[in-house]
Amino acid sequence: MRKVEVVPYKKEWSKLFHDECQKLEDIFGPEMMNVYHIGSTAIPAIHAKPVIDILAVVKDVECVADFNKEMEEMG
Repeated sequence: MRKVEVVPYKKEWSKLFHDECQKLEDIFGPEMMNVYHIGSTAIPAIHAKPVIDILAVVKDVECVADFNKEMEEMG
């Protein structure tokens, strides 16, 4: 059985999201239209799994694979 860790809300989740946004914007540049913090870590004061979920909106989804190398290097 797979176990899921759920922890109390942490204020640093917002900063972690913004740090990742900057990395994504650096990689995708003008191809990036918007970035959203989604999932349980985006909701202040609730318990959540400690994983920052991000939804990135790009101009052309067909071009996303062009950035695979940079994404892999970012980790």
